[in-house]
Amino acid sequence: MDLQHLQTFRTVATLMNFNQAARVLNASQSTVSARIKSLENEIGVLLFKRIGKIIQLTEAGAKMLVYADKLLAIEEEALAEVAGRNTTSGLLTIRMPQTVATYYLPRVLYDYQPRFPGMRLDITSCALHSLEHELRIGTVDLAFLFAGSIAAKNLVSEVLRIEPLVVVSHPNHPLAAMKSVDFTDLEGQVLLLPKSDCGYRMEFEQTLAAKRVKPATVIEMNSIEAIKQTMQTGLGVTLIPEIAVRHEVEKGTLARARWVDDLETGVLMIRYKNKWCHPAVEAFMDTARRLTGDGV
Repeated sequence: MDLQHLQTFRTVATLMNFNQAARVLNASQSTVSARIKSLENEIGVLLFKRIGKIIQLTEAGAKMLVYADKLLAIEEEALAEVAGRNTTSGLLTIRMPQTVATYYLPRVLYDYQPRFPGMRLDITSCALHSLEHELRIGTVDLAFLFAGSIAAKNLVSEVLRIEPLVVVSHPNHPLAAMKSVDFTDLEGQVLLLPKSDCGYRMEFEQTLAAKRVKPATVIEMNSIEAIKQTMQTGLGVTLIPEIAVRHEVEKGTLARARWVDDLETGVLMIRYKNKWCHPAVEAFMDTARRLTGDGV
C-alpha cells in the first residue's frame, strides 16, 4: 500500500475537498483524484461518495481513515527511530469508557502531556467486540475497560482500581424509598443503560436474565450525561459507577437505591500480549497506574 496514496487520502478526508487537498499537497487535482482512485482500486471499495460537489466518507472510508492515521504515524515513528531523532512524537490511540475518560483521564493527561508534547492522542470509547483485533493490528495501542477480567488469551490486563457501582433513580422514584433493593425489584422497570461503558453492563444484564427479571424496556444511550439528565426528569433506573453520580446524589437531584449487596467492577488496563511497546505507551501506562489506582 503506497504511503503517498494514504497521505493523499487522509488530506482529502480531513479537508473534504479535492481542490484544497491538492493545494496543501502541492499537486494537481487530477493527481489527487488519481491517487484516491488507485487506493480505492487496490482496496476494492469506494472511500468517498460524491453528491454533486460535496464529498463524504463512505463507511469503508471512515474505517480506512483510522488505519491511514496509524500507518502514517508508524512511518513517522520509524523514520525518527532509525535516524536517532526525538521519538516523543507520533499517534497514541486509546480506548476507554466515558466514566474513566471524564473522572480519571484529565489528571493523567496533565501529568503525561508535558513529558510527551509531540504525541497526538486519539481517545475514544471502548468497543469490546473488536478490542482484541484492534490491539493486535495496532489501530489501538492501549485500552481500558470496566470488568472483573477479560477472557482473551492474547490480551494482558491489570486491575488499576476497584470501582463501586450504584443503582440510581430520581428521588421520587419508588425504588428510592425502599429500605432494601435487589434484582427482583427491577421487574417492570425502565432501565437506562450505557452503550459504551463496557463490561459491567453485560454482567448486569446476564444476572437479570439468570434471575428471570424482565424490565419494562431497556433504553441504550451513548452518553452518561444523557442518562443522568433523563433520570432527573423522573424516568428510569440505571446501574452506574458511583463516581459518575456522586455530585448529583449529594445535591439530591438523584437518589441511590439501598442495594442489598455491594456492587463493584474493576478498571482494567489492557494491551496485546508479547507485543513491542513504544516508550510513549509505556509512559502512559505508568502514569495511569500512578494516578488511577485505588490510592487516588
